[in-house]
Amino acid sequence: MKQLFLVVLAAAAVVTDDLPPSCSKPVYCDSELLHHVQTARVYLDSKTFVDLQMRNDENTTLNAFQILLNATNNAPTVDQLRDFVLEYFDESSELENWTPEDYSDTPDFLNNIRDVDLRQFAKNINDIWPTLGRRVKPIVFENPDRSSFIPVSQGFIVPGGRFTEIYYWDAYWIIEGLLISGMDGTAKGMIENLIELLNKLGHIPNGSRWYYQERSQPPLLSAMMMRYYEKTKDKAFLKEHISSLVKEMNYWMDTQIVTFNKDDRVFTLLRYYAPSSGPRPESYFEDYNTAQNLDPHQDHTEFYIDMKSAAESGWDFSTRWFISKDGDNSGNLTNIHTRYIVPTDLNAIFANALENTATFYALLGDLRKATHWGYLAKQWRATIEEVLWHQEDGIWYDYDILNEKHRNYFFPSNLAPLWMLAVEKDKIIKHAPRVLNYLKHSQGLDYPGGIPVSLSRSNEQWDFPNVWPPEVSIVINGVRALGTKEAKELAFHLAQEWVRICHKGFKEYKQMFEKYDAEIPGSFGGGGEYNVQEGFGWSNGVVLEFLNIYGEVMTAYDSYESSEKLKVLPLKAEKKDDKQVIPADDNESSSSTDCSSSEESP
Repeated sequence: MKQLFLVVLAAAAVVTDDLPPSCSKPVYCDSELLHHVQTARVYLDSKTFVDLQMRNDENTTLNAFQILLNATNNAPTVDQLRDFVLEYFDESSELENWTPEDYSDTPDFLNNIRDVDLRQFAKNINDIWPTLGRRVKPIVFENPDRSSFIPVSQGFIVPGGRFTEIYYWDAYWIIEGLLISGMDGTAKGMIENLIELLNKLGHIPNGSRWYYQERSQPPLLSAMMMRYYEKTKDKAFLKEHISSLVKEMNYWMDTQIVTFNKDDRVFTLLRYYAPSSGPRPESYFEDYNTAQNLDPHQDHTEFYIDMKSAAESGWDFSTRWFISKDGDNSGNLTNIHTRYIVPTDLNAIFANALENTATFYALLGDLRKATHWGYLAKQWRATIEEVLWHQEDGIWYDYDILNEKHRNYFFPSNLAPLWMLAVEKDKIIKHAPRVLNYLKHSQGLDYPGGIPVSLSRSNEQWDFPNVWPPEVSIVINGVRALGTKEAKELAFHLAQEWVRICHKGFKEYKQMFEKYDAEIPGSFGGGGEYNVQEGFGWSNGVVLEFLNIYGEVMTAYDSYESSEKLKVLPLKAEKKDDKQVIPADDNESSSSTDCSSSEESP
């Protein structure tokens, strides 16, 4: 196994000379200046330097640094580097605060939340939106080459904390929350900004910084458009941008396709793949330092590609992307092999995007194109079923193409095919009991602070005990999509517990966090390359999503509980005497589901 593993890796090696740098802006992505400043740790957070604006043009800055290198025999001190940065860079933000015009402190959805405490909680979250509103300053448009920020035309909502730019997949849950808050215009502007980035670069980057140029994030653009269209019925906006949606689809099919073997058959699906040279600019020191610990046979360029590919997934970082010499998920970042894993969630999202594209063309009256994209969607769903469904365990798993086997580990993303309705209706009916049984025995639902992103303790931030709100949303919406009575009850239970957990944390800290701790209800998560961030865009969107769905029946506390304590009930301990009625979906039958229900999934 070990020899085969090394042979396969060697055969797949990338020729370094063929790779582009992380972006086309040398100061921020490919220069001696970047290397010296980041490895000297002029700033403890590597992202700080690459977010600074230049006071002069790029050539002036690089020439001045070369003079410093010449004067110091290529060994400037930390103090000299710090002085250089202060002289040639500006720490002021490229952005200005922006209050969206469609923001209201009393949005209509609040009236549908019965519980007084939860209604106030929802109002508090709604009030966070204007604190996260930003727009690009005019000076960035006037001197676009002096900043790492890629200017966009519309105001937008940032995630929060150190993340002062647009992020691709964050935007999905932010838009979900904005639409619930009645901020349709702001949501539209968010989509317009992503399309502007798409048309500028040929794809939507990880975020609106140049150093993200050579990698993307989960392709949720069409899902955002579907959410927006379902709320507004804005067909003119859809018609204006349908070609851009197709452009995004073609980018993924042109660059991220991987063909592989399973059970002596050849299949084609997507994987994350972000080939460019060097460390990630925004985490340069961390990547460069980790690369020094590689085994002699491991290529640094290969390592950097796998790190960037993991960042492209949004899961940076996790044992989900580790493949050890024994073929399991043990080890550390030196065992990262993201490119060789076919992710369940990526392919579910893409199958949904294909189906959405078919729906959009049907709405616009182009039945020929609708049929074409619908056929591709059906084929993609069939391949997901053949490759990723694990018959014995009753769940979808990622697939390891190096070792030609499923990755039999609990991740919330295992339910992504249901969340994205990337499963045929008859298969959903057939799989429902198996999936529920898997969940109950997975240990993923056993923790008082929420559903952990994995069960592996690795000190990586996308591992146990961290709970990430988007992944909680994926699980709950995936369970809802099963459509049975038991599934609906479980989905409500999980949603109520998650809202209670976030409510408890908000009462204690007066903040919504990027991630939470599965072992301590309401507490923030940890691990990874930076401290926990406040704000927080997608966390707000997920709570509003559940309050919007279940607001008429959800409560902040159990009737027998004091308001000072959050008690997480056992899995099936729904109280009969509360006389709560779970809101019915379009599919009332306990043995069937309606895949066309707009409430179930994008």
